[in-house]
Amino acid sequence: MFQLKGLQKKSWIGFQVFALLVILFPIVFSESFYITKATYAGIHAIIAVSLGLLMGFAGQISLGHAAFYGVGAYTTAVLSTTYQLNPWIGLIFSFIIPGVIAYMIGFTMARLSGYYLAMATLSFGIIIHVLLVEWKSLTKGASGLYGIPKIELFGLALTQGIQYYYFVWCFVLLMTILSLNIINSRIGRALRSIHGSEIAASSMGVDAGKYKIQIFVLGAMFSGLAGWLMAHMSYSISPTSFTLDASIIFLAMVVLGGSTSVWGAIIGSVLITIVGVIVDFLGEHIPFITSDFEHVIYGLILMLVVIFLPQGIFPAITKVYRSKIINIRKSRASENI
Repeated sequence: MFQLKGLQKKSWIGFQVFALLVILFPIVFSESFYITKATYAGIHAIIAVSLGLLMGFAGQISLGHAAFYGVGAYTTAVLSTTYQLNPWIGLIFSFIIPGVIAYMIGFTMARLSGYYLAMATLSFGIIIHVLLVEWKSLTKGASGLYGIPKIELFGLALTQGIQYYYFVWCFVLLMTILSLNIINSRIGRALRSIHGSEIAASSMGVDAGKYKIQIFVLGAMFSGLAGWLMAHMSYSISPTSFTLDASIIFLAMVVLGGSTSVWGAIIGSVLITIVGVIVDFLGEHIPFITSDFEHVIYGLILMLVVIFLPQGIFPAITKVYRSKIINIRKSRASENI
């Protein structure tokens, strides 16, 4: 059976099951509301996976991924509306510009870790948000950019719905394969050693600064891709979509699902999306529940997960499953004796 290099057998089987679920979802849930929510979940999953690589494997906390998300979205929006360029050209620049910015600031942040890195990325996110609001000649200020064209694929304009859902989740599948190959490679082992102890990793010859910059740049490029997908799915974008709140939501996705697993980041993005759907449903029937109530739920989820499931939901489920398998094997071995 075909299997990409670097993927373990279990990871490849899990990927196939995941791809099957992605294909079947629109068939089971055909309403446009669910398709739209699932599409946004895919866009957020790309950011969550990139943040998971940075947090769970390199051990670096970032509160600035919403900034790279916004840079990617505004890059393609400006190019396609102001300069009338093809959205596919915007994709190239939505990759390059966030990556270049991350590379430039990475030299400074490579020496930071823990809360210091979190504060540095937080400051960077605030700076980008201020630029998006105040650079009115380019970004149109707080009102944002309108008239962003749809992406054309093989002469077909991709609009909101099943077409764009599959388009987005194809990118999610590609990013998942890439991420799984990274964590199962020499780079992944180096990142895990940095997470365990940067001093010990450096003493063993691991260039911690280089790997931290590389994974930071890769995460920024992933976020830029997500911004490109979001911009061309929506008719307009504004700076309100790229605030600190968005970074905290992405952080909640990773923490909830499990930062030490690619699958955990994806599961976290799906679960946070489901929470948003539930809050919207309750808001239609309970007056005091508004959209701002989501932040209360996210904060509560973060608190409960940190206390009771510090590794996240997916690693906890995997641990329980493995312990049951071990117990079953032990019982069978004792019976044979």
